[in-house]
Amino acid sequence: MNTLRAVTVQFAVLLGVALTTSASAQTLVWEDNFNGPAIDGTKWTYDVGNGCQIGLCGWGNGEMQYYTSRTENARIENGRLVIEARREAFGGMPFTSARLKTEGRMHFTYGTLEARIKTPVVGNGLWPAYWMLGTIGVWPGRGEIDPMEAGMAAAIANGTANRRIGAAVHWDYNGSQADYDTSYTNPVNLHDDFHVYRLTWDPQFIRVSIDGQQYFEFAISNIEGASLHEFHQQQYLLLNLAVGGTFTGVTSPAAVTAPLPGKMEVDYIRLYQNPGSQLYVGTQHAVPAGRFGVFTEQTDTSARLTFGQDAELYLWNNLTPIAQAPFEGGSVMAYRANAGAWFGLGIQSDYRNLAAYAGGALKLHVKTTTPSTFKIGINTSFGDSWVDFVAGGNQYGLVRDGAWHEVSIPFSAFYDLDLQAVKQPFMLVADPPAAPVEIAIDKVYYQSR
Repeated sequence: MNTLRAVTVQFAVLLGVALTTSASAQTLVWEDNFNGPAIDGTKWTYDVGNGCQIGLCGWGNGEMQYYTSRTENARIENGRLVIEARREAFGGMPFTSARLKTEGRMHFTYGTLEARIKTPVVGNGLWPAYWMLGTIGVWPGRGEIDPMEAGMAAAIANGTANRRIGAAVHWDYNGSQADYDTSYTNPVNLHDDFHVYRLTWDPQFIRVSIDGQQYFEFAISNIEGASLHEFHQQQYLLLNLAVGGTFTGVTSPAAVTAPLPGKMEVDYIRLYQNPGSQLYVGTQHAVPAGRFGVFTEQTDTSARLTFGQDAELYLWNNLTPIAQAPFEGGSVMAYRANAGAWFGLGIQSDYRNLAAYAGGALKLHVKTTTPSTFKIGINTSFGDSWVDFVAGGNQYGLVRDGAWHEVSIPFSAFYDLDLQAVKQPFMLVADPPAAPVEIAIDKVYYQSR
């Protein structure tokens, strides 16, 4: 889905031959046939906004839509998922649409992913995509696989926009962005009917076909030499319909001439097992209600993080460890921050399904005298969500007197929190203090209702 270009490293050969391998002979491990009354929240979540909230206005591609979770933009209709782009002012953008993803719900490494999709009339300005992102790292180091994109500028220019599709991969190569992409012109218009797009991913190759006709192949077995680690780690699926952007070459609302509303329809998506496949399904890994230990040694918990195994503590800026007696056990997060610079830290973990904790609270013990404004946050599939502690204020049980106090923040105080897909269960960021300050944090856990 990302169209930026930096380094192009070619390791693949495009094969214009028909595939003979049948997905039906493999073991089905995950699917959505979109037969329910509404989009299944245990399988899908949404990206919402225009990208500015994560520092990528236009989603990094100059796109002109505001993604929503409204039924006007994404819904089940006649046994199909419908993603609809509309020309309407919303959230400061001239168009709306939707972007769905399985982040925190379904991730996989290797497999055969099959989707039956009908694209809209794309020329000029619509950009339907069926693609994947890695669960680890920062783009492009997390890796991206794009089995299908349509509406590209080159196809608009030569009059094949509604028959031409592209596939691509993006990754990090020696600290720079690397890309490989190909395109294919279908004999008939893609918007006239549904077509089956199949991704086959194994330790040697990534291959993509439409209706059995292969149009993309990329070799990934040279892991070290080509720096292809990203394509041997778990990825999640995305479906979206963008409006405009660098991929389409359409950069102004007036230049969007594709019929609107435009609909991308998905009949089904099915994942089949390949040798070496790994599958994560969030509903199968739900943490039981009770207490979930984030940084605690003595709290009675249903489950807890284990640092060095499934969690790491990162000091982001301006923090130096200091000696401090823990509130409990033998470990404590205790630091000094110098004057004049912001400070912050975060705990990152594997994905955790903490849906059972909705209605509960984040609890921790804090010892500090800092008068600075700071905020405590949680990162989920929806992005960062924060609760502010204003300068000198004592909210949620905080007392800035240099003694230990329990802070209890109800999850309802966090904006836009997806507890089914928690990636960073605890973060703290503070404004630059006027003088050096010390802060200690201990006994951090989630409490269910």
